[in-house]
Amino acid sequence: MEIGDEYRNGDGRSGASGASRSDDSADEEESALEAELSLEEPDAAARTLNALNALRKARQHYDVTLLARGVELPAHRALLAALSPAMLASLPAAAAATPLRLDVDPDALHALLDYAYTGRLRVRDAIAARRLYRAAALLRVESARAHLADRLLRRITPQDCLALRSLPDLATPHRRQLDAYVAQHFEEVWGSSELAALPLVRLELLRETSADSCGERAATLANAALAWLRASPSEPAELAARSHLLYVDAGGALRDCGELPAARGDAPDLEEYKKRAREREREAPRLAMGGEDEGGVVAAKAAEGGARAVLILRGVLVAAQVAWRGVSASDTPRGGRLAAPAVDDDSADLPTEEGPTRACMSVGRCAVGAAELGGRLVVCGGYDSARVLRSAEAYDPETDAWTPLPDMRRARARFPAARLGARLYVLGGSDGYSELDSVDVLSEGAWAGVAALPVARQYAAAAAHEARNELYVVGGSAEGRSLRAVHRYDAAADAWGVAPPLATGRSQCAAAVWAGALWALGGCDEWRCLASTETLALDGAEAGAWSAGPALPSARRSVGACVWRGALWAAGGSAGAASLRCTALLAARGATWRPGPSLRRPRAAPALAPVGASLFAAGGYSGKRFLSCVECLHEPDGVWTTLLESVDVPPDVACLSLTPSGRETDEAV
Repeated sequence: MEIGDEYRNGDGRSGASGASRSDDSADEEESALEAELSLEEPDAAARTLNALNALRKARQHYDVTLLARGVELPAHRALLAALSPAMLASLPAAAAATPLRLDVDPDALHALLDYAYTGRLRVRDAIAARRLYRAAALLRVESARAHLADRLLRRITPQDCLALRSLPDLATPHRRQLDAYVAQHFEEVWGSSELAALPLVRLELLRETSADSCGERAATLANAALAWLRASPSEPAELAARSHLLYVDAGGALRDCGELPAARGDAPDLEEYKKRAREREREAPRLAMGGEDEGGVVAAKAAEGGARAVLILRGVLVAAQVAWRGVSASDTPRGGRLAAPAVDDDSADLPTEEGPTRACMSVGRCAVGAAELGGRLVVCGGYDSARVLRSAEAYDPETDAWTPLPDMRRARARFPAARLGARLYVLGGSDGYSELDSVDVLSEGAWAGVAALPVARQYAAAAAHEARNELYVVGGSAEGRSLRAVHRYDAAADAWGVAPPLATGRSQCAAAVWAGALWALGGCDEWRCLASTETLALDGAEAGAWSAGPALPSARRSVGACVWRGALWAAGGSAGAASLRCTALLAARGATWRPGPSLRRPRAAPALAPVGASLFAAGGYSGKRFLSCVECLHEPDGVWTTLLESVDVPPDVACLSLTPSGRETDEAV
């Protein structure tokens, strides 16, 4: 026997005996034997997948964990790689304990996993289908993405066509189909709620009052304005943050009035427009144009008084309004009084200030912790334009000076601060890498640690209840999810307890204790800015449940709030596409919010606190830069000022005006 013969399949017959049969008879015999011994089960593959799916649901024998906005889902990496080869490079090499973070809707990811294990894709409605489409596009599950695109475009309506047009990775025929639909139903689309969610860019064109207001000339100017918009190197959010005043130069080209040099005799509002343009250019120069991103006009309509359009800028769907500003034939951008724009820059509706201004912070800051302490405005941490800060400083209105304070024990931003007695507490936040649960306190010029928050979070709000010697931390964000959680801190016991949860999860909201209740104002859930407010009664017995309070005049997040002169104040914030100047106050429980004086600068996430008899606002994000300037309000019916002295209120100064649609006409950056 040759070496290895004992390992051959068969009965060990010798080569001679095997050679005595014909090859055909041997093949027939082996085929019959193979058919008799073999097993074929058409349902075996499905049964195996069902078994794997059962193991996944039981959280057994999985080898990768997917983390979608705080929700963990187990899976098998081999199956994920087979579902989406593009995911293979993203799967961690470590064990299942190391999650793969995915910025997708948890329900959509759960549906895609079910599809991977069962071959069935279940979708409840059109909204869920769009979320599922985005997840499939991100994870490159092409079969699901293509199926959803085809089905969604069979049911286009004026209310959802813009949401469909903003979906990523749409095929060219689908984009053309949607563009044609938007153009055909433009008036209905322009009035839909979906349009209000888009960044809105406002353009004003100077033209002679004798020129035709519509027809070929109007259409030509509108097209030129949209071409100017598409050629701008600014990001869509920056373009939407302020209005743009344009003119036709001697060569026939459309230009921004901010490019004109300063000249004697300029109209005051034009002079202020050019001044702000120079500040933006100096402090935040525009980026050079990059590669050719997707862009183009989806649909536009010229009419008397202007034009409207929906277009793609740098891959982002935006709305644009073009309006004519009439001037006489003898007027030029260098002279003459121009009509006040509907939406102007930072100082719209406010007089130009002359005189010594208040000292600025050492650095522009946003997302800070701030409160009054010892008659000074204390501002801690936050972001400058490059990093998370540890530094703290205090402003004394009497000396008009900022004084450095000891650095915090760690860098933090997106956190609230609150004063309780003679101590300033900073709570949670982010160090730029992870959410924090630490709580530090400033007392007698030094920082020390106290009991940590029960839940690490950023973007929370905080308020102090002096009579009870308690602090409340409200809402916030953890692992991408807006929280309902509310916790109560007993300063005497240095211990945290649980308070009734919010009715709605809120991050970037504001909080205050006022009129015997804890208030939560605005903020955002995981999808949109909120105008709603909630109150939790604190007087008498133990607090019950949160109840709805009067809604803010408009939805906003990163709003500043405090109690001043017996009223609850909300100031600044962000509407999502623009930082805000507007303020509002609530004079009594059961009342509605009424407009207050507009801030001089748009400020999202400002430091807002009463110091002495005045209300101060410092820092924040204007939409273009992190602010270091300070402004104050001496009387509730006065005007905000950066001057050291009080400002007389002109009788024709309007604090705030709203368009019929509810858009704030003083939004500017």
